[in-house]
Amino acid sequence: MSRGIDHVIHLVRDLDAAASLYEKLGFLVSARNKHPFGTHNRIAQLDGSYVEILAVVEPEKIQGAGGPTSFAHYHRDFLARNGEGLSGLVLASSDANADKLAFDKAGYGGFPVFDFGRMGKRPDGSEAELAFALSFLREPDSADVMTVVCEHKRPENFWFKELQAHANGASRVASAILTAESPTDHQYFLQAWTGVRDLRSTSLGVTAETRRGDIQITEARPFEDAFGIKPAVSKGLRLSALTFAGDAVKIRAAISKSGIAAQERNGRLVIHAHGAVLGFEVNAAR
Repeated sequence: MSRGIDHVIHLVRDLDAAASLYEKLGFLVSARNKHPFGTHNRIAQLDGSYVEILAVVEPEKIQGAGGPTSFAHYHRDFLARNGEGLSGLVLASSDANADKLAFDKAGYGGFPVFDFGRMGKRPDGSEAELAFALSFLREPDSADVMTVVCEHKRPENFWFKELQAHANGASRVASAILTAESPTDHQYFLQAWTGVRDLRSTSLGVTAETRRGDIQITEARPFEDAFGIKPAVSKGLRLSALTFAGDAVKIRAAISKSGIAAQERNGRLVIHAHGAVLGFEVNAAR
């Protein structure tokens, strides 16, 4: 079974300022949530996936040396090294422990499953217990993107249609685009991570098509042609853009109303903000 997009992490310095930008773009954004390890987030939930707007707010809670799969250490260090941007791509898991075994067997694992929980709020304002299990996998050269899968232990307390009714008409994450010097060098990792064996290969790179969005690895030049900006490209993977789809008429109207500068490129409205590239599909044929 393929693992589609569960959520994308957009790491920022000022959580409320970044959330305000998403709200101006027509997203419904949650109140602030606090993690026990020093990070806070606000969430824009879509159908089956979401954007986690994340900030390191209490760095004093980040103790010790950490490691490549320490969520708090990784994001503190990413911010110091790269600044704001898309820092992690999390795929959906139905069994984090089984996925760990699969990643270990493929040669990309070897990390413990990380279980944690927090309290959240239902749309009616009542509190609800949330619990998650994360299973990590990693390529040695891809230190600038957190690659992980997430199992929701209490999904009934997390996913709500009321939280997915965005004024801009966006209903789903259409794709996550990673960049690398040689996309085909990462095809076996992409297969292991997504569970998709038959990748689509084109001149743009390699793509895993899942029921929850496409995950594409491309080179710098086609990325720049598509999004109007040069990505940071290295031997390893970098998460460089996120695209949304939904009601194209509402999307176009919301972005126009927002006053935020956008370029129209290849059937998308593209925005560069808080270190991230966000694309909104407005061509009905896409």
